[in-house]
Amino acid sequence: MMSLVAPVACRALLEACGRLGLDGNAISKRAGLEPAALGDPEARVPAAIADALWREAYAAARDPRLALHAAEATPPGAYRVLDYLGTTGPTLGDGLRRVAAYFRLIDPRGALRVEASGGEVSLVFAAADGAPLPPPAQEFTLATLLLRARAAAARPWSLLDLSFTFPDPHDDAEYLRVFGARPRFLAERAALTLPREAFLSPVRAPDPELFALLDAHARLLLDRDPAGVDLALRVRAAIAGECPGVRPSLAAVARRMGTSRRSLQRLLEARRTTFERLTLEVRRERAEAFLGQEDVSLAEVSWLLGYSEPSAFTRAFKRWTGRSPIAYRRERRRRPQGGSGVG
Repeated sequence: MMSLVAPVACRALLEACGRLGLDGNAISKRAGLEPAALGDPEARVPAAIADALWREAYAAARDPRLALHAAEATPPGAYRVLDYLGTTGPTLGDGLRRVAAYFRLIDPRGALRVEASGGEVSLVFAAADGAPLPPPAQEFTLATLLLRARAAAARPWSLLDLSFTFPDPHDDAEYLRVFGARPRFLAERAALTLPREAFLSPVRAPDPELFALLDAHARLLLDRDPAGVDLALRVRAAIAGECPGVRPSLAAVARRMGTSRRSLQRLLEARRTTFERLTLEVRRERAEAFLGQEDVSLAEVSWLLGYSEPSAFTRAFKRWTGRSPIAYRRERRRRPQGGSGVG
């Protein structure tokens, strides 16, 4: 079956070529790309032709960092649903999780996942089939993600780590300019790593109603391929929906998702995760986000996360972070609202 991709990256690539004084029409013709495909927002381009376009563009440009410049040439809103999902959620992390879940709407050959560990959250980019990723794909995807996250965030933050799987090109000036960080090369994975605090921070222009509408629309777009829907994201959303005033249960979440307790458990096991782990992740992330809002009391945070009483929430929070909710909130007040590097 022929793989089709969104034409956004192709348009951005040709825009970058135009800025370099190159003939975009000639490059498109050599790659076999029909110009009409770039003007139709609903169109899809055969993956083989999109790849050919990149090869022809690199041959003509002789710009080793062409992918970074193409990412900079991609305007806000070019990715339509995913762009707006990434910028209208309650927090930056809410948007990034949706972008990861629906990434196959852009290119089914790629996979984007969110990995949280301690005080860090990584956006890991990989090929869906596990094959090695071409360097331009790594550069363009991670640069595009970072530039959009930078624009969406209400406060500046510093990138903790940047890694690529390809060899060191021995010229990191453009990486430093675009990403605000020097990358590690020959790494095990291509990834951006940001502070958990940045992941949980608010966006510039949250719009809960639009966010919910776009989320539902993106799910509908993937209905033709249920395997493409991120199960963990769906379970996390159902857990969050069950939380207020109630301890989420596997049975209740399964009912909310229209499946059985046993079926949901089997699906989670197949993905090497558990309901308990996802519940803990949701509660901890929501707790940290709520504690960052001064107008939400500790009692309200406890109720919003489904704890029977504030003392139970306090004990759980201490297990997660080693600090009480009050101490955590005080520390957040003392932290400077800004940073160097990204932003």
